[in-house]
Amino acid sequence: MRVQRDALFLPLTGPVALGFMALLLTSCQDKNPYSPFDKDPGVTTAITTKSWEAVQQPSQLPNPQDPSTWSGWEAPLLSGILQLGPWPPRNPSEEAMLDTAWQSFTAFEGTRVGIAGIDSVLHRTGKIEAARSALSDAFGRFEQHFPGSAAPDIDFSYTGFNYSVYPTASLLLIGCEFFIGADHPSVTQLPPHIYPRYMQERMVPEHLIGDALRGWLLVHFQEEHYPKQGQLADELLYWGKVLFLSRCLAPDVQPWDLLDWTEEEWNWARQHEMQVWIELRQEEFLYTSKRMDIQRWVADAPFTKAGAVPQDSPDRLGWYLGMRWVEDFMARHPEMTLEQLMDQSNVLPFLQSYRPKG
Repeated sequence: MRVQRDALFLPLTGPVALGFMALLLTSCQDKNPYSPFDKDPGVTTAITTKSWEAVQQPSQLPNPQDPSTWSGWEAPLLSGILQLGPWPPRNPSEEAMLDTAWQSFTAFEGTRVGIAGIDSVLHRTGKIEAARSALSDAFGRFEQHFPGSAAPDIDFSYTGFNYSVYPTASLLLIGCEFFIGADHPSVTQLPPHIYPRYMQERMVPEHLIGDALRGWLLVHFQEEHYPKQGQLADELLYWGKVLFLSRCLAPDVQPWDLLDWTEEEWNWARQHEMQVWIELRQEEFLYTSKRMDIQRWVADAPFTKAGAVPQDSPDRLGWYLGMRWVEDFMARHPEMTLEQLMDQSNVLPFLQSYRPKG
């Protein structure tokens, strides 16, 4: 007899449900797994620049022959993101071409509107300074938990709506235009086939800190810890560890902002966690290596397009479940450091520790 799949998302009631829930809930859920890691940020060596101001008040680019005039954003922005030309240019001809391309980019009307949005929404309201302070604290904690790693330089930039976060080994470049509000003219005029409305609605200032921190951590740890050919369970564990780490480093950021959700979407995930977990286990998606099936649980979308998960769900519920695995695992292992957590690659102990809410 086949159970109707949509029935998994009906409320669990009655004696059977009560017994089921009592079996799953344990005292470890009463522990706060984040509290042991709430270190004082100390002093971080991160350097902050604001290349968006260079676009706001364009002038000649820094002297390519004098590295002392560079701020660190030039090569990533000019060559990597905007692809205006090599930095530093190798000869006078390349230098002239780069300068012309830069002047055209800064004079473009779309650029001017986006820069005005950064100025009015983020700069004049103090949000950039608040983000700088929060990220500085987060990386101060990072250096204490990972003493062998250095905090990146931070740059608040304008990327022409190419990258919200552009992390390198030593630089965290933030595309501030992605956080000026869903109704700003620079956002509403974006091509909907590239940035549909549900994505535009996430371009709010509250997501800046979480996006920046999460994006840098994902890249920083990917070489040693990302499961390139792994199963869905491996993918979710990696996301879960990064999100757990983000919450430890930036404890004042709301958890829903770390996932680019609203508070209502967060509450939906909390209330339906049990049903989502049952759906994931029922279809044994955890053990698939098919990228299309994996993407259903982790990709940007209007909702999580997997199995019988309903359309009123938030997207990327796999991120949330991975974070919950790590929460329960760390609550059971309070002796474990964050460095040791990142080294844990076996999914089974996390699944054995997990007790779904809801």
